[in-house]
Amino acid sequence: MVDPIHYRHPQEVAAHLEVSAFTLHQWTEQFADFLSQEARSNDAGHPRRYTDEDLATLIVVKGLLSEGLSHDEIHQRLNELRAATQPSEAQAAPDQPQTPAAGPPALPIAPAIAFISDTLHNVATSQQAVLNSQAANRELLGVVLQDNFNLKEENARLRERMLELERQMAQLGREQEARREALRAELEARMQDLQRMVMLQSRSGCLGGLFGIGR
Repeated sequence: MVDPIHYRHPQEVAAHLEVSAFTLHQWTEQFADFLSQEARSNDAGHPRRYTDEDLATLIVVKGLLSEGLSHDEIHQRLNELRAATQPSEAQAAPDQPQTPAAGPPALPIAPAIAFISDTLHNVATSQQAVLNSQAANRELLGVVLQDNFNLKEENARLRERMLELERQMAQLGREQEARREALRAELEARMQDLQRMVMLQSRSGCLGGLFGIGR
């Protein structure tokens, strides 16, 4: 007995994939060869419906897109999955008559939907953790840059202060040199006065000896 096919509405599939209805429509058009006829239906009287196999295929598509694969590479991967599973299906029931499928062969990965969903959830959680870490790093970088900017301002103020001290020391040196020159000139003037006084006294003593002054 064949199990009844469970169909999902586009809104349910988009919510499960955590994408918008527009993105789901795009993926359905781009990878229509790997989906059922009901998913590809564009008739107003027959709205799109997705099987569990369609959902599994779209989950694989989302995972491959998140890995950065191009559409051509994803088509190749899906073809490889289809080719790898078709022989096993043919060997599973060799005595049963083969009936043509209404659409392209479905990828036999519906039993792995839960596993793939959990894997994608873990990947999304890891990506969110990476994004949070990047945000924290950006915040830390901002603090470091601000500290660096503050240090630059402080260094600029210190350099200005050092230049001001150098100017003051140079001015003080010039003033001290001027005072030394003034003292030297004053000392030389007094020495000259003293020498003149000594010479005058010497001359006075000589004249007194000649004329008998002081005897």
